[in-house]
Amino acid sequence: MPHFYFDVRAGTEVLSDPDGFELDSLEGAEQEATQTALALGRDWLPRTREVCVEVRDEWRHLRLILSVALRVKRLD
Repeated sequence: MPHFYFDVRAGTEVLSDPDGFELDSLEGAEQEATQTALALGRDWLPRTREVCVEVRDEWRHLRLILSVALRVKRLD
């Protein structure tokens, strides 16, 4: 089973995943990254405008970047 790492970026903050875990496929890793980004976004988006989850494979090659962003457009 493939091994994936999920590193998180929020503003200038970077949290590296030291252990990662096994999932069936890259599609499964994408689903996991989506859930992670949404959960973190609830807490972090008021402080930063974007949360990114970088998915890396077992060789630490970047395979996917998933972003959740908060955009504010003020109208006069």
